[in-house]
Amino acid sequence: MTAVPADAGFEGADESPALPPAPARELRRLMKDWRTGRATKNLLEAFHDAYIVVIAALMIGAMVVNVILKAQTVVASCNSTSCLSARAILPWAAFALAVAAALAASRLFGPVLASAAEGSWLLDTPVSRPALLGRRLVSAIVVGALGGAVIGALVSALTGSALQAVLIITTATALSTAAAVAFAGAQQGKDRRRLTRFTTYVFTLLGIAALMVVIGVAADWFGSPLSTDLAREVGVVVGAVAAVGLVAGAILARVRISRIQRARLVSGGSLIRGVSGAFFALDIGLARDILVARRAMEIGHVKPVAGRGSGLSALIWRELQRVRRFPQPLIVVAGTVIVPYAADALGMGVLGPVFGALALFGALISMLGGLRVLTRSGGMARSLPFSLSQLKLASIAVPAGVAVLWAIAVTAAFRGFGSGVTQKPITEASAMALATAAAGLLGAVRWTQAKGIDFGAPMVSTQAGAIPPGMMTNLFRGFDVVLLVTFPMLLGGSPLWSFAIAAIAAFVLLNSMDAESLRARQAEQQKLLDQQKKEREALRQKKR
Repeated sequence: MTAVPADAGFEGADESPALPPAPARELRRLMKDWRTGRATKNLLEAFHDAYIVVIAALMIGAMVVNVILKAQTVVASCNSTSCLSARAILPWAAFALAVAAALAASRLFGPVLASAAEGSWLLDTPVSRPALLGRRLVSAIVVGALGGAVIGALVSALTGSALQAVLIITTATALSTAAAVAFAGAQQGKDRRRLTRFTTYVFTLLGIAALMVVIGVAADWFGSPLSTDLAREVGVVVGAVAAVGLVAGAILARVRISRIQRARLVSGGSLIRGVSGAFFALDIGLARDILVARRAMEIGHVKPVAGRGSGLSALIWRELQRVRRFPQPLIVVAGTVIVPYAADALGMGVLGPVFGALALFGALISMLGGLRVLTRSGGMARSLPFSLSQLKLASIAVPAGVAVLWAIAVTAAFRGFGSGVTQKPITEASAMALATAAAGLLGAVRWTQAKGIDFGAPMVSTQAGAIPPGMMTNLFRGFDVVLLVTFPMLLGGSPLWSFAIAAIAAFVLLNSMDAESLRARQAEQQKLLDQQKKEREALRQKKR
């Protein structure tokens, strides 16, 4: 960097000419030197970690390739005209949803961001913002392109598409997600979010509409089958339009990058730092809490509404009011209705219970905010004159009702629809739909009421170092219940077995007590025991 003269700040310093500000390259080099000088690993340890990462990537990659090849074999067995048409449309549904996810993530995090330390001293320097933040914009666009390429390649390969179609869909999805990130960066320069949010909803609706077309093709709602060369016909056009949009959005975002406010940059950096810390601890619930808190900060304040009823009915009414104030989770649940229909349309009706339960599991988590508050705040739960199981029942009453409505809506998918499909009895289809809904609901309940990782507990010694006991199990909470409940139906068994497993899981989940409640109860019992001892001692003193 440019050296500061020794007489700066003393008499006669005003007579010296003003020094030019340090360029952005030197500031970035200074930050790199500062971080490198505080490294905690040597070169040998870094190579050892890289070796483990490479081996893990090869193993996981081999497993993914094996799954894709088996899925292509299974899907290729469905060679009817409607099934081929549905398989040609499904990658484009994933394309629209991938663009919507890229827009939502870009609007939430930035896409251009800076840490709090950089915002406190680096952004105060008289340096060019485009030169300082230009690489971050390019990095965000590259990450968006890689994510879109992975989604497009996986979905198109799993649907049994040809190699040429896979390449076209992958390229179009990658260019489109990169263009979406560039568009969000251009809107960030103007400090606008409404247009990005509106575009996110548009692409989400397009994805849902494409899934509806998949179902309509399988149900023979259209007079003639759709062309199986849809990827080749549309992919080139979509890729060309996305490439033009990417160039225009990147140029516009580069021009407007100097107008991004510091508060907007720092807020995105602090958010991604908190979320990355939560994922580093494998606490997905904490990551969602951080995102919910950020959304509440964006809303600011709401108009308070008085409750109704008394007892447990008041808690249920509060859950209804929460859904009325924030109805977006209902839209997500309604969108998951398509999943069992799409599975049956693609010839994977056997996997319909698993896919449907997993989709409902993810959608119902946002509706269980009351349960999370009561299970995480032991003092609040103890202040109410009800047992913990009663509070849990009241908290999940509204999501349970939504799950029942979801089961009614997907009954036709489990019964079978479309031409040439053997339909199941309505009683069996209804039982399968209810068992699937129960699996999704119980999985969401288990995921929501999971306690945070206790880093103060004794650690478990592993090859990766000391790990808290509950770190690894937090990743599978909820998924284990979903797989256990749907496993009998996956093997072609009766849904009554699923109901029995669901009843056992519900009993365990609703009657389980967390460690904080147990400690509070033990403290209360110890207090009563000490009081009884004092009373007995007082009686002995009186007798003497």
